[in-house]
Amino acid sequence: MQPNVPTDYLPDESSAPEYVHAVPEAHYPKQINVADELVDEHVRNGRSDNVAIYFQDCAITYEELQESVNRMGNALRDLGVEAGDRILIRFPNRPEAIVSCLAVQKIGAVALPSMKLLRAKELEYIIDNAEATTVIVYDDLLGEIENALPNVESVENVIVAERNDIDHDHHGYDDLLQSADDSLDAYETERDDLALMLYTSGTTGQPKGAVHTHRNLLATSDTYARYCLEPTTNDVFGGNPPLPFAYGYGDLVTFPLRFGASTSLVEDAKPGDLLEAIEEHGITILCSIPTAFNQILSKYPDGPQEYDVSSLRVGVSAGEPLTPTTFNSFKEEYGIDLLDGIGTTEMLHIFISHRHTDEIDPTATGFPVPGYECKIVDPDTGEDLDRGEAGLLAVRGATGIEYWNKPEKQAYAVRDQWSYPGDIFVQREDGRLEYKSRNDDLIISSGYNIPGPEVEAVIEEQDFVSEVAVVGSPDEERGEIVKAFVVLREGTAPEDDLIEEIQNHVKNTLAPYKYPREVEFVQNLPRTETGKIRRTELREKEQQAA
Repeated sequence: MQPNVPTDYLPDESSAPEYVHAVPEAHYPKQINVADELVDEHVRNGRSDNVAIYFQDCAITYEELQESVNRMGNALRDLGVEAGDRILIRFPNRPEAIVSCLAVQKIGAVALPSMKLLRAKELEYIIDNAEATTVIVYDDLLGEIENALPNVESVENVIVAERNDIDHDHHGYDDLLQSADDSLDAYETERDDLALMLYTSGTTGQPKGAVHTHRNLLATSDTYARYCLEPTTNDVFGGNPPLPFAYGYGDLVTFPLRFGASTSLVEDAKPGDLLEAIEEHGITILCSIPTAFNQILSKYPDGPQEYDVSSLRVGVSAGEPLTPTTFNSFKEEYGIDLLDGIGTTEMLHIFISHRHTDEIDPTATGFPVPGYECKIVDPDTGEDLDRGEAGLLAVRGATGIEYWNKPEKQAYAVRDQWSYPGDIFVQREDGRLEYKSRNDDLIISSGYNIPGPEVEAVIEEQDFVSEVAVVGSPDEERGEIVKAFVVLREGTAPEDDLIEEIQNHVKNTLAPYKYPREVEFVQNLPRTETGKIRRTELREKEQQAA
């Protein structure tokens, strides 16, 4: 193991998942370094001049990326960073974030990307929990770091990327790069050494650090990306998931660089920015969340006519369930399939999806990704359920759930070496897996189990509905009732007859007991930084009101 990684912070054999490498590409030599594989390998194989990163009007080649990674890696070593140290990296979607993560991994340390909206108190917890020794930060995000520093003990160095003329008395990112050597051999990491730590969003308590090895990072590319997307060196990955989001890290870092392709980065991308990037950077694989796809459709109804989107060949959606309405509308307008996928911070990336060559059924998430196997079990007994029965999803494959210093959470999330992400699914007779809800999003009303996202998908079919979230609201008679929070499309007045229309539509589409007995019209829905609806917040609001 790497020095400076406390082994008692990692799961022991009794609580660790079993890693199954069921595709040949996911078998790696004992000694391997992810940064060497994602960058140096392409330079060695004659792809030095291929574009690795598009950002604004810049095109950074693999050779230029390698030089920056080497310089930052040497600079970190000169500051005393050692293999196994955890390094907090805090940027919007900019090239410096990728350079920093790869440099940290190349010297055998552990990259810890941080969501840019976190406040000082949240950063204090993460820094203390991870015992991070160094912070690399965009100057516009320095304020919360400086507010946190007096209350943490482990940080020895702060490196600031100076882009907005913000005063500071820390190390300068550019100065360190310019003074460092541009030659660097990768540290001799082993495949099961830590490479990446990602903290969960903390919507249900304190954030949990999920740890991922060099092998895990490569495996997400060599399972999901390789088999479901089939990237080539001509592809350009783009989108707006934040890089510290496991989904964004795969889409915009690991996947493109694994295959010698390009990544398109847009800082704080809005729907219009994505359309511009598709045109300017020639994005072929567009990665986002359902909300953003819906915003593109609603805010840019003439998008395919106003922008050149002919480069697109496939879309990837995760973070929230993709409804058939969004799938069909986007395909009609942009001519591409959106591959719905489910993944988690803990599992690192998508493990259930259709392949881009499949006949896609938008009412199902898809099949287990090659390299993974799934089963549906009874939440109470753990016994395997028959196809067609809803139950708790268990997963085994090239990645698994491993928490940093959380033995109780670890024991709950991994049982008999299978990982339990916490989702309710049905496996249909044809093998497709149909998402029902998060385990904690299941509404139990008068003894009936009602998956909130199933009701949401039906409500979203209404033309006047822009967004919707469904939760359980406390009720003395039924225990809980189904309540829908609805954002109406622009220009639609929140009138009582719309409530009745929503209720009748659900009754006529699903079992009548699933209809929302209450509908509340709201201006917007609470969301995490990654775009996920904070249903926990809505549930808490209902509980307080009750």
